[in-house]
Amino acid sequence: MPNGSLDKYLFGDKDCGDNYNFKTLDWETRRRVINGVAQALDYLHDGCEKRVLHRDIKASNIMLDSDYNAKLGDFGLARTIQKRNETHHSTKEIAGTPGYMAPETFLTGRATVETDVYAFGVLVLEVVCGKRPGNVYSQDDYKNSIVYWVWDLYGKGKVVGGVDARLKKEEIVEEEVDCVLVLGLACCHPNPHKRPSMRTVLQVLNGEAAPPEVPKERPVFMWPAMPPSFKEAEDSSLIQGTLTPFTEITGR
Repeated sequence: MPNGSLDKYLFGDKDCGDNYNFKTLDWETRRRVINGVAQALDYLHDGCEKRVLHRDIKASNIMLDSDYNAKLGDFGLARTIQKRNETHHSTKEIAGTPGYMAPETFLTGRATVETDVYAFGVLVLEVVCGKRPGNVYSQDDYKNSIVYWVWDLYGKGKVVGGVDARLKKEEIVEEEVDCVLVLGLACCHPNPHKRPSMRTVLQVLNGEAAPPEVPKERPVFMWPAMPPSFKEAEDSSLIQGTLTPFTEITGR
């Protein structure tokens, strides 16, 4: 692709040290990149005869054409599943990139539509904030990821403050930034059942739907996760010591 990968425009080229000189993507271009990746994932998940799980969505796998339109690349880890008969792809070794992997992946080893959505959510936060997924506090700690950082800002009512400082104030539409960041957090919900589908994501990005409701404080990761239809009174057996909280899961 003429303009290379997205990560170089967000973080620079590591081979050039601190003296890199890449164009800063303006807000409209970043929105277009997010929308383009969302369209690609929606097609993979629901537009193909067999559902395709990408399994490695990250900034370095997003290529930009001459007009800075996003193209999803590197399908080396991608797998197909039947839409009706299969819900996931299981592996003996965890596949993906630390920082982008959903918390349940470390317990199940499964790739699902929801794990792709989680990785997309992390990408959204990266694109808007211009930060890597795990360098917010310079610690390689899952709890100190960009997800926690943005969620903390959201809880304080300052989520727009997370926007990339390189963006010009006059080009930013705060309502759009707020909407996109909240959407990113929704995609990164610890409970996979509460993550939106990519079709819903597209509707939000296109102004056809409001962003999903997101709690002000990031919920604790519990496994097995409770589906939205879960009723405590009817399924109390699930609470008898089987729901395990995980708050510091580290990818390797």
